[in-house]
Amino acid sequence: MKLRWMTLTVMALAAGAASADVQVHFITPEKFSDIKDNNGFRQPDVLKDIEAYLVAQTEKRLPGRNVRIDVTDVDLAGEVEPLWRHNGQWLRIMRAVTSPSIEMSWEVREGDKVVQQGKTRLRDMNYQDGFNSYMSGDPLRYEKRMIDRWMQQEFSPTVAAAPAR
Repeated sequence: MKLRWMTLTVMALAAGAASADVQVHFITPEKFSDIKDNNGFRQPDVLKDIEAYLVAQTEKRLPGRNVRIDVTDVDLAGEVEPLWRHNGQWLRIMRAVTSPSIEMSWEVREGDKVVQQGKTRLRDMNYQDGFNSYMSGDPLRYEKRMIDRWMQQEFSPTVAAAPAR
């Protein structure tokens, strides 16, 4: 019987820690630098993928915390250009001068208390150089690596490991 109550207590504590909330908001995405071709916004799934990645990584780094991320601009690696030989299809061309960037502000809370906040513009000027652990077929491989580096610097293990109150 005692083991049963201990199990229920542990489960309740785990559920409380899992109740943390990570919210990602895209502020006026129609004005973002990228994620569209000359005909306007064409890839809403890209924003969903960025949102899912930000949520997953934030939950890993800041378990038990409430986090709000407001993304104010996205410029993916490369530039979308028309391919005239292929019936006017558009293709993303990667060049050294077309680096990815994401502009955002964030706020980390423990209950009603703000414990960390900031505003940043992530940019990876050398996105084509160095090791990238994401598959070459991943359309957001450069953006994910950039987000990973930022999270590693901004949310150090000591901040992530601190107990939530």
